[in-house]
Amino acid sequence: MAQTIRPKRGAAQRLQSIPKPILYLVLVLATSVPLFFDIAVPNEPVPESKAFYDNLMTLKEGDRVLIASDWTNSTRGESSGEFDALMRILMRKGVKFAIYSTGDAQSPQVARNEINVISKLEKDAGRREYVPFNDYVILGYFPNSEGTLVGINNNVRATFQGKKDFPPNSPPRDVLQSPVFQGVKSVADFKYLLVVTASKTSEITIERIKKTPLMFMVTGVMVPETRNYYTSGQITGLVGGVKGVYDLETLMKDGFPGMESKGKGTAYYLSLHFALGLLIFTVILGNVAMFLAGKRAR
Repeated sequence: MAQTIRPKRGAAQRLQSIPKPILYLVLVLATSVPLFFDIAVPNEPVPESKAFYDNLMTLKEGDRVLIASDWTNSTRGESSGEFDALMRILMRKGVKFAIYSTGDAQSPQVARNEINVISKLEKDAGRREYVPFNDYVILGYFPNSEGTLVGINNNVRATFQGKKDFPPNSPPRDVLQSPVFQGVKSVADFKYLLVVTASKTSEITIERIKKTPLMFMVTGVMVPETRNYYTSGQITGLVGGVKGVYDLETLMKDGFPGMESKGKGTAYYLSLHFALGLLIFTVILGNVAMFLAGKRAR
């Protein structure tokens, strides 16, 4: 019986036929293993991140900021790190804040959960716990982003009138009765309007808010287009993706000496480098395989 002799595969064929499960396994290992090692990656904060941080550090105890929290767990890898760093800074500075959302109906609860986590960590570290209604209020979800932002710009109290939040161990009360809104007559009475988003709500905010400075926290893929707003002076600070989070955490080391500044940015930044390194390696590998295949064909 004749035997079929299989032609010997060349290096190009072997490189081009690496099983996909192997590549996925390598990717999982490359991104997960670094999470178990506390290795600080050298970092130079970009100007827009530094401007964002410097602006926050000018805030005084009792100042107020308005926050649009338009992210959910779908972008938790980036947005939660941004939000956590923002909360740490505001809580340590004693700044009061009000949070609304026009991006997703889940966003207010996601923000509330994250605030509770950070507030508890601050309390466990011996610092003051942030109290709902007294130190911050959750204004809820507003489905019409364009109309809501016009209302905020023109008459912030009328826009939020009738919204209720929960004081500790008390029934819901109108948010305008909160100390957060004491003395607030216009959106201009908030030192900044901060937008944490993974969607176009940042653009809608720029189009409609004219009476108070804006700063954005966006996902990595949004950085190139959003940076244009920073360079043109339409926003005064920008934090983008994991790099932006790591920038804030790097700056917080000197801004809050003796306080824990490591968060998701520090945890994920090394993994990001490994993932990018793997991407570059596989691109090079693919090009080498194509070169060898072409050379063999000739």
